[in-house]
Amino acid sequence: MKSLLQIINYIFLKFGEKMKDKEYIECPYWFKTMTIFRENPAGFKIKNKVEIDKIKIDKKYFSYVNPIYEETIDSIINDFYIDVWEPIWINPEMFLLDGQHRLYAAKKMGLKYIDVVIHDEKMCY
Repeated sequence: MKSLLQIINYIFLKFGEKMKDKEYIECPYWFKTMTIFRENPAGFKIKNKVEIDKIKIDKKYFSYVNPIYEETIDSIINDFYIDVWEPIWINPEMFLLDGQHRLYAAKKMGLKYIDVVIHDEKMCY
């Protein structure tokens, strides 16, 4: 008889194998219904299924500059939980603002598309 831990590990292994075949993982519905998006729709727009290759990186746009940690990327992939798969944040010119580890994890998983929040500071109140 298998232990509970063996069963859980098997489920996560199978889930991880399924993740490798995906091109896109949609962010959870709860994220799209957050108050910030309803109260300021011009300043914060959620866009589904944006091509990862079109996202540009220039650290001067980052909300917080931190180094890329391979352990963090691996943790996102190995401990993947759909309910916390949040979009990355970009500006209208497609420069990354926040979510560099999520972006690199998506690339490492072989995803071709990712959900984004387009943050337009000029449109924020």
